[in-house]
Amino acid sequence: MKNNSKKANENIFYTMILPVITSVFVFYYNQIAGAIAILACGALYFYLQNQRDYNEKAIQRYVDDVHLSFDSITKNLVFEMPFPIAVLNDGTNIKWHNGYFRNLFPGEDLVGVDISNLIPDFEHINFEDKEIIQPITIVIDEKSMQFYFSTIFNDELKTTETFLYGIDNSYDESIKQLFKDKRLVFFTVYLDNYEDLRSSTDSVSRPQVLGAVDRKINEYFNGHNGIVRKYENDRYMVIMEYQDYQQIHDDKFSILDEIREIEAGNTINPTLSIGAGISGANPSEIYGDSRVAIEIALSRGGDQAVVKIDDNYEYFGGKSKATEKTSKVKSRVISGALRRMINASTDVYIMGHNNPDMDSFGSSLGVYEGVRFLGKDAYIILNEVPRQIENMYQSTTGTLEELKDNILTEDKALARIKPSSLVVVCDNHRKNSTEAPSLIERTDQIFIIDHHRRGNDYIKKATISYIEPYASSASELVTEILNYLDEDFKARTSIAESLLAGITVDTKNFVYQTGVRTFEAASILKRWGADSVYIKRMFKDDFEIVKYKSEVIADSSIVNDMIAIAHFNRDIDGSSLIASQAADDLLTIKGVKASFVLTKANNKIHISGRSLGDISVQLILERIGGGGHLTAAATQLDMSMENAEDMLRKAINEYLREEEENESNTNR
Repeated sequence: MKNNSKKANENIFYTMILPVITSVFVFYYNQIAGAIAILACGALYFYLQNQRDYNEKAIQRYVDDVHLSFDSITKNLVFEMPFPIAVLNDGTNIKWHNGYFRNLFPGEDLVGVDISNLIPDFEHINFEDKEIIQPITIVIDEKSMQFYFSTIFNDELKTTETFLYGIDNSYDESIKQLFKDKRLVFFTVYLDNYEDLRSSTDSVSRPQVLGAVDRKINEYFNGHNGIVRKYENDRYMVIMEYQDYQQIHDDKFSILDEIREIEAGNTINPTLSIGAGISGANPSEIYGDSRVAIEIALSRGGDQAVVKIDDNYEYFGGKSKATEKTSKVKSRVISGALRRMINASTDVYIMGHNNPDMDSFGSSLGVYEGVRFLGKDAYIILNEVPRQIENMYQSTTGTLEELKDNILTEDKALARIKPSSLVVVCDNHRKNSTEAPSLIERTDQIFIIDHHRRGNDYIKKATISYIEPYASSASELVTEILNYLDEDFKARTSIAESLLAGITVDTKNFVYQTGVRTFEAASILKRWGADSVYIKRMFKDDFEIVKYKSEVIADSSIVNDMIAIAHFNRDIDGSSLIASQAADDLLTIKGVKASFVLTKANNKIHISGRSLGDISVQLILERIGGGGHLTAAATQLDMSMENAEDMLRKAINEYLREEEENESNTNR
């Protein structure tokens, strides 16, 4: 207002300049006329001043009227707004609220109450934070409320007041929930062992067994409002709404247990693999996700369900040992495919997992031998020689003259590899766990041979993934492939012994994960000249390692009356080997069904898990980023030993709790 008054005075001044100058000029020539002109100027000045004052008063009256009117509108608007409103002192205590806010908390005195006592979600909200622009969504009495706020600082009282108001968003949320509940879920369902089930069941009982499987599948999914369509003897497609799938999710796919318990004259238990797709943008994408999920379920050994949600996966089941396949047709087909890929490539690069063991290096040597037989250049990627393969490395490089020159580090391989090269990954299917992850990006020709259950971070761009969890080892799979490579093929003795050593170390001297095909592979290697006594010498430990393993066992403790946990606190070369061997030795203790040994390796905490089959160490370690088999698994964690053990114990307790819940559901 002061600025407006000053501007008005300036206008009067400029308006009076010309009349005053004119009056003075007239007075100079004619005093009477000049005097009259001066009086007229004075009258004009007083008129302009009065007009200015009148205008200022009129403007002030208008402003006052608007202010009173706006104040009245604001007060009425605040009191009559049809949603909850509250005013907070210093962002904590309720200073004032309207009736709609009271209706959210009936029967309570609200004035003076700390807002976080009524709405705990506000406890950590800083109402003075200007960067919070998104509404805060809170569920109160089954209502979805979106709260907004504005905070004002009072300079005179040195206090802050927060204007808080909420909007009932329940209808919008109900529409979102309805859309979520009604979206489609696709299931691809396979009967894992259809052929074995038919061949092992007599002709009289066979229709009853297969009929029982059909009936169980239809009853289960129809009971959840699903549509079941059988499109092959051992394959089904199921469609249902998400709200019905949620019930299946909550009971953890109990159909897996129901199918496994079918007994109608069959000598082996039927098992299912289920792949579920949920989050695709359209039915075609959802169905495609279910196909990806079923492939993962099968590559993990079957008898389980895999649910694909965007780029994440959930696993259910997988607690039984993978069923050994009696047919070797797939091995023969894979052998032919590998032969064609080798012949079509310029050269071949072979690698196992980082910190390789005898199975990883032995299977790599087997593939190397097959590539050499087909007349192609072959290179094994090995950055360093860890203690666990030192004897094998010395034996093979000392016997085979050309081998040492064909073992490259990752950097040397990167300098040679071409887009037309073939990369073969043995005993591993995870990119970041390979000996040279950078090679994966240099070619589109990738062949995987592995016996571990597939995890989330598998190499997605692989041309062929031969992942068979039923197999004892990658060396067993490579031996079968080599046997079908050519009828004239015969591996050199040191290669055959390396493959047999790989099988021996992964089966713990043919005790664990050993099937008929394991012994058949061993017999092939014996025919190629493998010496069992020589392999026994290859497994001899240094006196120092034996002492270290004794330290680990002495440090162990038993938890849950059946699980041994131990530590190896020395960060030395071969510490992970000592840990894995100590975990095996702990299983010889009476009453111990599973064992875990934590050790330091490469500035990380390495955990080796072993079991006798009653407890799945794979499912336990998968919870903390690991993987492997039912009876053998491992993981690496970038944290302290204490934090790693806490995480391990939590994973064990969660696994055992789920086992107890499943057991109680089965007995109901």
